[in-house]
Amino acid sequence: MYRNTLLLFSMLCATIPVATVAQDTGDTVGDTPGEAKTTTYNGRFKETLSSPTDVDFFRFSVRTDRDNPEHDTSGNLTVNFSQTAPPGTNPNSGWRVELYSENDLANSLYSAILHETSLEIEFEQGLSPNTYYYKVSSVDNKVFPAAEYTLKGTWKEDTHYEKPPNDTADTATALKANETYYGNLSSASDVDFYRLGLPAQDAAVTVTLSQDSPGADSTIGWQMSLLSPTLPEQEIVDVPLTRLSGSTPQLNLEAGVHYIYVKALPQTLEVSEDGETAEKPEDELAPIGKPYQIIVKAPTVPQPPTECEFVFTYAQHPVTLRWATFATPCEVPVGWHSTPTPPETSEVCPSPHASFTFPKANDDGSVQPGVAKIPLLDYEDDTGKYLFRIELQQDNNNPALFQLGALKLIRVVEDKTAVAE
Repeated sequence: MYRNTLLLFSMLCATIPVATVAQDTGDTVGDTPGEAKTTTYNGRFKETLSSPTDVDFFRFSVRTDRDNPEHDTSGNLTVNFSQTAPPGTNPNSGWRVELYSENDLANSLYSAILHETSLEIEFEQGLSPNTYYYKVSSVDNKVFPAAEYTLKGTWKEDTHYEKPPNDTADTATALKANETYYGNLSSASDVDFYRLGLPAQDAAVTVTLSQDSPGADSTIGWQMSLLSPTLPEQEIVDVPLTRLSGSTPQLNLEAGVHYIYVKALPQTLEVSEDGETAEKPEDELAPIGKPYQIIVKAPTVPQPPTECEFVFTYAQHPVTLRWATFATPCEVPVGWHSTPTPPETSEVCPSPHASFTFPKANDDGSVQPGVAKIPLLDYEDDTGKYLFRIELQQDNNNPALFQLGALKLIRVVEDKTAVAE
């Protein structure tokens, strides 16, 4: 009797599906971003999906340097997603791991799939300071991998990686001439924009896109374009996977701001024998996740000094086109057009025309106070962006003390100005 009962119990255990056992363990990770488990960009964790509809969210942040706001803490994240051997045998089952920015939870920065029949995948993505989310889910809504998965991030702080979102000219990643930058396309429709700011003098420029490990399919690759007000039309360079690099001819570009963008090599539709077009899988439309390097070679552009003297430098914002004054050339943001002399046709903030009038004795024996005039000063708060024209009067009894003499407020709205006293 005992042997028969033991045999029956063993047979029942053998027929219980693995997925059912996993469901009984319960879910320990939040199913929404608000319930996400906290980790770090160098974090490593192990979890298990509990059903085909289970979703695991994890949150991490790339933080700014509060002690040094000028320190750019952006860099590159390499993600390794794996399971232990032996792998499963169901080709329809697997994990989908996605990376999201807190600013856009509707569109992933990167998406990758590890099938149950494989052991690991790896991808990388350049990131700027922000909060990000991993989302792990099943690739199928009927079956799911019951095995435990491991996700590990490796962070490298480096300003020479693309900084998503950079899919428009307004959000372009700024780059310096004669330095190598790195990026990759995260989908077949992804576009990477870069912004180049040339200093005061014109420059002879060559733009090169390259890769380290060529492939065998010449129908997919990258298309690089240079957009510049100097050029009558955009310069286009195709770099298929079978080539190590592709470059523009040497171009004479005027000082100012120029844009480079990289997208997937355009595809030609395949037509079958019956006249219908065949759609390719996404991984056959673009070199998704494959790293590329981009460099703008401009021999006449001087390299920024490692130590900067106190010399006023004037630079133009590449999007708003407004000018600003910086105490040293090293403080000019990457991608801005800069010049050592103030522009003649535009106002600069703070204005180089700021002035100070020394105190002056009047005929009646009184003293006319010194006056400091600051023609243009930026200010921004929750209500909007403002420009102030300020006049400060010096205290005759305390030369180090100034009092507000006159103030004119100019509110800036969509690059239009409305003056209010």
